[in-house]
Amino acid sequence: MKFLAALRRMPKRFVAIAMLSLLALSIPATAFAASPNSTKCSATDTQCWITLGDQLIAARQTSLTGLGNRVTERLNDKLITSDQANALQADVSTNASGLAALQTKLNAETSATAARQDVANIFLQFRIYAVVLPRDYRRLYLDVAVNVDAKLRGLSEQLKEAIQGAPAGEQGQLNTLYNDYLAQLTTAESQFDAAQSDFPALTPANFNYNRTAYESSLNSLTTALKTIHSALKQAGQDAHQIAKILKDK
Repeated sequence: MKFLAALRRMPKRFVAIAMLSLLALSIPATAFAASPNSTKCSATDTQCWITLGDQLIAARQTSLTGLGNRVTERLNDKLITSDQANALQADVSTNASGLAALQTKLNAETSATAARQDVANIFLQFRIYAVVLPRDYRRLYLDVAVNVDAKLRGLSEQLKEAIQGAPAGEQGQLNTLYNDYLAQLTTAESQFDAAQSDFPALTPANFNYNRTAYESSLNSLTTALKTIHSALKQAGQDAHQIAKILKDK
């Protein structure tokens, strides 16, 4: 049947999308630690501090560009909406502009003390590797997950109708899979609000001055995303298995 052929393809497609996208969103190692730099500057070497700062800023700008590119890829894949992409790109732009302004200030410094403070502010004010990239890649991950969940949830009535038309001898197995599919989606959806509520605490200011709150929110968000990932993966597999059984019959 044309309907069953379409049904078989849809869950498989969304399982593949979900898994490939979520794996693709794995946070780069550079999101967790500043790029290594062996430069050692004396306390009074103004130009050395300027050069060091330029290198540190350039590395962060490259990483922000990478994040922006990833957001664009997910938008082109239709895995996130324009609004979701715009919110993330705005944060990329804000941080890139802030770093550019700091670099302009740094390059105009005439004292080593001022240059050293500018270099310190690369870390204190922006926390690109410690805060921004880990947070925004997780935001992108969650955006994809929310949309994949909606796609899978949209199959529920089609799956239900197809099961009702299946041979009586297959309905027990099919209903078990269908009920687990619904339960897994409910599990994923139960974590969305919790995950969203953790993002506001993930700021450079909290990282600097309220680390307990920062770490608590980060741990909570990480746990929620793991639960969402596992639940959506299982829901997709349930839907695909239902479609396979229906097709084979």
